[in-house]
Amino acid sequence: MTSLAWLMVPLAMIGVVRVCVVLVAADLYDLSLHRWRPLPYAPTVWVVIPAYNEELCAARAVQSVLDSDYPDVSVIVVDDGSTDGTVASLRGFGSRVQVVSQPNAGKAAAINTGMRLVGDGLVMVLDADSTLSASAVSRMVAHFADPLVLAAAANVKIAAPRGVLGWVQRLEYAVVHRLKQGYTVFNCEYVIGGVGSMFRTSIVRACGYFDTDTMTEDIDFSMKILSVRGNYDWRIIFAADAIAYTQAVPSLSGLLRQRFRWKFGRLQAFYKHRSLFFGNSCSRLLSWLHLPYTAAGEVLVLFEPLFVYVVVSATFQTGWFTGILLLCAVYTGVAVFTVVGDLTEPWRAKLRLLALAPLAYPLLMVIVFVDLVAVLRSLFTVLRGYRPAGRWEHVERTLTSVPG
Repeated sequence: MTSLAWLMVPLAMIGVVRVCVVLVAADLYDLSLHRWRPLPYAPTVWVVIPAYNEELCAARAVQSVLDSDYPDVSVIVVDDGSTDGTVASLRGFGSRVQVVSQPNAGKAAAINTGMRLVGDGLVMVLDADSTLSASAVSRMVAHFADPLVLAAAANVKIAAPRGVLGWVQRLEYAVVHRLKQGYTVFNCEYVIGGVGSMFRTSIVRACGYFDTDTMTEDIDFSMKILSVRGNYDWRIIFAADAIAYTQAVPSLSGLLRQRFRWKFGRLQAFYKHRSLFFGNSCSRLLSWLHLPYTAAGEVLVLFEPLFVYVVVSATFQTGWFTGILLLCAVYTGVAVFTVVGDLTEPWRAKLRLLALAPLAYPLLMVIVFVDLVAVLRSLFTVLRGYRPAGRWEHVERTLTSVPG
């Protein structure tokens, strides 16, 4: 027990110090949101929405783009062989919305179909079950006024969370995206997520579009950009002021399916772009620290039950609750600093999240459990020799039930 404790305490301290440093960097990022950007910069923007059996929400996604305050934006919806009324739900939007149908080939293939229809400028990818805030496109475009920016991830928030799982995901998204602000300051961001992500059309063509051989086409393509261009002279960033909304997964089984896709797809992307690890094409901060640390974290999550066992056993043996209270205090502190420092949250939403802060440790342990199961399933999948590629992975949602 003592040897395990001596091993885990330094690991925990390293994790805490890392989070604190990144949160401080996130505060510096907030200052950058107010910096002057060279304007006018008003390129043409296309929004590509891949869709498969999304009749219940595709029209809402399209309408959120059309409600944008950015004037020069067009929508391309790629229907990937839907068997429901997805195409019928999109009638009546007019010339700003182009609907293209193709035989079912997977999400990445649908994105590529849309990408090949755009011209020079900027292109955004939006999931059909998600929406944009009215200012998301214009704020995202402002980041691309910096000619060094090749791609940018939107700040994705959970819309109308319900139940414990909904609020767990709401809090998780808030913490994760606050940390992404810090990663942007250090120029070591490597994930441009699929909801509201934006790219220069030139880099999409230079990279040969999205690959279809991984489960997470967004992580794969983000790392592909880094493999092709590196991050010495170019940047991929997180745009905190460009807000997009997605729906919480309401059931534990649905969350497990979603996180397996995320975990296995990340591992696929890591292996596929393994040359980025300890290489010379990107900064040492990314190649020698951030990526290896993230990969190690995927392994260390397997030891989380052992870590909890050590803490609980030490508590019962000593009669002190210092260890558990310290864990709760650390998670609560991270949650508080995350919520208070987030300039994109209205105070009404902040108060709700702050009310959850004292429960941050048990709430986020739900995500740790889900991640543990996802990593174990990923390992079993590898051992069985099964290599799932790009495909549609629908899960039920809070506001709409999506078949498939």
